[in-house]
This record gives sequence, C-alpha cells and structure tokens, in this order.
Amino acid sequence: MLGIGFGVIMPIVSAYLYPTYTNLMPEPWVETTRLLEFPFIAAELLVVLYTMRLGLSIERTWLSLSFDIKIASVVLILGLFASSIFISQRPLYSLSMSLANVVHIWFAFSVAYLIQVYGDNGRKQFLLWLGVGLIFLTFYIAWRFAFAPDPSQVRGGMIRWDNAIPGFISVRHFGSWTGAIAAAFSIRILYFEKDSKLNIHHFFYFLAAALTVWSGTRAAVLSMIFVLVVIVVTLRSFPRFRAIGIATFLTILALVVASLLAPDHPAFLLYQSSDSESVSSMMSSRDKFWAATFYRWLDSPLWGWGSGSTFWEIYNGWTHTQPHNAILQFLITWGIVGTIGALWLLARAIHASHKSAGRFEYGIVLLAMLYSLLFQSLFEGMLHYPRFIIAIMMLFAIIIVGGRNPNTNGQKASL
Repeated sequence: MLGIGFGVIMPIVSAYLYPTYTNLMPEPWVETTRLLEFPFIAAELLVVLYTMRLGLSIERTWLSLSFDIKIASVVLILGLFASSIFISQRPLYSLSMSLANVVHIWFAFSVAYLIQVYGDNGRKQFLLWLGVGLIFLTFYIAWRFAFAPDPSQVRGGMIRWDNAIPGFISVRHFGSWTGAIAAAFSIRILYFEKDSKLNIHHFFYFLAAALTVWSGTRAAVLSMIFVLVVIVVTLRSFPRFRAIGIATFLTILALVVASLLAPDHPAFLLYQSSDSESVSSMMSSRDKFWAATFYRWLDSPLWGWGSGSTFWEIYNGWTHTQPHNAILQFLITWGIVGTIGALWLLARAIHASHKSAGRFEYGIVLLAMLYSLLFQSLFEGMLHYPRFIIAIMMLFAIIIVGGRNPNTNGQKASL
C-alpha cells in the first residue's frame, strides 16, 4: 500500500494539482504548497496518524532508541527550531519546514511499525509499484507535451519546458526520481534474475533509464554508475555475462529512444558543447552557488539561517529553494549544531541499512535506490523536497526492519 500510495497515487495527485507550463503557479499560495510539496506531507501525516491509532507510541519509541541517537536527535531538534524561530527572516515559513522534518522522521518510525504489525511480505512489490507509477507519469507527460497550449495563453507568454513536468519542480527532479528507480531495477536485473529471461523488471529498468536520459539529469546517471560500483564491491562479485549483455542492450535502447523523443531544448540534453567551456559550465554554475551558500553560512555558523532560508538568503542570478548539496543545506539552514545531529543520524541509518540489506535478497535492490537518492543529494534537493525524503525514509525503514526478519522467502545476499 505504501508503494501504491507514494509511488502511484501521490505522483498522479501532484501532477493533477500542479500542471504548470512555467516555473510558477498562478496563485502565490498554490505555488507555496507546490514548493513545500504539501500534498506529500499531508499523505505522510495520514500514515503517521494511522500508526498512532494502531498503537505506535512516541514515549515507547523514544525509550527504545540508543543513547547516541537520543543525543543526536535532541541536537538536531535544537538546530531545527532555534534557527527557524529566532534567526530566520521568515519564521513561519521556516517553522513549517522544521515541523515537516520532524514529521519525516516520525514517518520512518511509522513505516517500521507498520512492517512489524503487518509483516514485510509485500516488500518485493514496493519497487514494482514505483515502476507502475512511471507508466502513468509517462503517458500524462506525453499528453501534456503533445497537446501544449499556444504560448500566448501561458503566463508570461512562453512555455518553459524544463518546468513543464506536471507535479515536479523541474525536469531535473523528475530525472532524479526516475534515476533512483532505474538504479534499483538495474541491480535487480543484473544480480537477481535467475533465469535471465526478459520480464517486467527489465521493462521497468528500460522505462526508468529512458526517462532519466530523456530528462537530461546527469546527477541521476552518475548515481546509477555509483550504485553499480558500490554494489559490486559490497557483494564482491560481478554479474553474470548474460545479465550484463541484457542490461547493456536495454541501456543502449533507452539511450536511443530517449534521444529520439527528447524535446528540442537544452535542458533535456545530458551534454552540450558549452559544458566543456569551464568547470562552472559543466556543473551548471553549482560551484558558484555553493561558494555563495558557504560564505553566507559563515555569517551565522553555529545556528544557520533557518529551515528553507536558501530561498531568500542566497541569490545567484535567480533564487533557489535549496543549495543543491545536502551538507551545505544543513549548514545554511541549521548551522553546525543541527548539521552535527543530522549527519550523525544519517550516518547511523546508512550503516544500519547497509548491514541489514545483505540479509535478504531484495534488501540489496532497495539499497541501490537508497544510495542513488543519497548520492544525488550531493548535487540536487533530495533531502529538501518531501517526495524524496519520504522515499528515503521508507527505504531506511523497509531495509532495516526487513533485515531483522529471518523469514525472507528469497535468496540471501552476502556482505
């Protein structure tokens, strides 16, 4: 149900609510809910409230945590709210984002609790439902692009194709989503397809890979390479030759199809000649924005400037919702205090996930998606936008709790 809800239903709901052809919604308050991805937070809250009705207790959960996690949580909470209340230029906006981050953390415990209550036999379907969601999004995006209105009817008199992906902030964030799904399916078809026959997993890999290339999201493509290297090292083995051949064929086919269907717009290109002019061009000016973010953080190093403060504290030719780097995001918003707590909790969760994933076959597959999202957080807003944070929290919970259940009904991977 989590896979259906957050992999199929919510992307469709978001696409329906925010079908923009520009970088802004007509009404400011609607644009605010889009930037905060409020529908995802609302759905997340429903899950949290449901698990609390089932018996999930904040007090018992807190008491069950190890001492270091309790300390890190207190430090993070202090960083979250001190800067948002006392330093932020927009305290209400920052406070809402800080509260959302608390919901994200509690949501992870809620998912873990649901697995404990209902069992984890459905974890193999989780990724499949994310693939099904891509089918709906593909048809909807194709329809929106094929039957776009005349530019004169669009706000501003022009269509911004890089912002025309319904429900997503930009084409890059759409590619980040599809790239993470492609990374997971790539590991599935490389390592865990025993008979090497083409099946639904191969189709979903092809679809996700094609959409990723179509979106021109280089960070997502790099994440797929990164994930493959990590999994090869983790499992200490290479995929079978036939599996490599099939994956290579599907990858080439995805490249060809994506290239043929890509719009005539530079945002959909993985590479263009101007990228080689300088490091800044290759990084889409991220280096300059990172430098601006770093120097602004130095003006308030201990506490930062409040949750979401990149939006109004940093200007590099245009405003950004986040600095395209998770560590800089933590520093500029929560300062050293909140960053220490956030990185400690994140490191503990990654370690637990990596250790747990090897205890059941599908853990490695889900670990691939998790690592793809975390890798991309160094270049994009995976730890800023709720849809990605929710996915990361679900993956942490499914992998960690799933590894504690010896009845995996599947092949055991080795670490």
